[in-house]
Amino acid sequence: MDKTHSFLKTLTIALASLLASTSLIAQERLISAGSAVTELVDALGASSQLVAVDVTSAQPEGKRLPVIGYHRQLSAEGLLALSPNMLIGSEEMGPETTLTLLKNAGVKVEVVNTSPTVDGLLERIDEVASITHTNEKAGALKQTVQEKIESIQNNHPAKAEQKRVLFLLIHEGRPANVAGSETTPDALITLAGALNPVAQSVKSYKPLSTESLVEMQPDVILVSGRSWEKLGGADAILKSMPLLAATPAGKNKAFITIDGQALVGGLGLKTLEEAQRVNKILYAPEKN
Repeated sequence: MDKTHSFLKTLTIALASLLASTSLIAQERLISAGSAVTELVDALGASSQLVAVDVTSAQPEGKRLPVIGYHRQLSAEGLLALSPNMLIGSEEMGPETTLTLLKNAGVKVEVVNTSPTVDGLLERIDEVASITHTNEKAGALKQTVQEKIESIQNNHPAKAEQKRVLFLLIHEGRPANVAGSETTPDALITLAGALNPVAQSVKSYKPLSTESLVEMQPDVILVSGRSWEKLGGADAILKSMPLLAATPAGKNKAFITIDGQALVGGLGLKTLEEAQRVNKILYAPEKN
């Protein structure tokens, strides 16, 4: 009888805990701001908790959620109209005045890291899993991430064969910014098995003259898909920066566009996908 009573008591506690957890999840009304955050909410199976996403985020499969605008320029009025009880985003979201107004209105604001590193991504998975009550799924997702990275690294070339790759942030009428160390594009380049020639001398994003870019002699130049479309492709970029024609990338029109969602909020799942794609383009086996 004692064993039976003990078992029933344990079962009752477990069921109560499960019901409480399920009830808690059902009550969540999340707004996700930042593509690297939204993709994790979705990958962890918590998209049912979402009531809106920001403009940088991909819509979860099978959903058409309201879009709240840009994660750096959030409007408290627009967000509160959706009756959320939580806003989850990266360290990039703001402005701070909006976040303060949301907190004062009783909305919980959760901020996760934006580190452009694999460790940062693994930590972010745990952070989002904890916030969305999906901790039991974090381990499998982290394993998938590790396997993806290993798959990319298996196609890395010998050091002497590494391509020199630059990422340019191009705005019409202004000098191009190059992505140095401690940036998501630099992490993407490294994951793809390439060499970022400015990583040792430039931290974050920095405007460089075209002459300085020529000195780097990049084999390939990465640009965001948005910049590519806005500027009009390779010919338009070379016309605006004619000295690039003196680089291997310019001579061969070796530009690769990167999905902007892979560049927001630190190293993310989309960044890994883009790194794998770039790796395959750079080091595709030659056909005889």
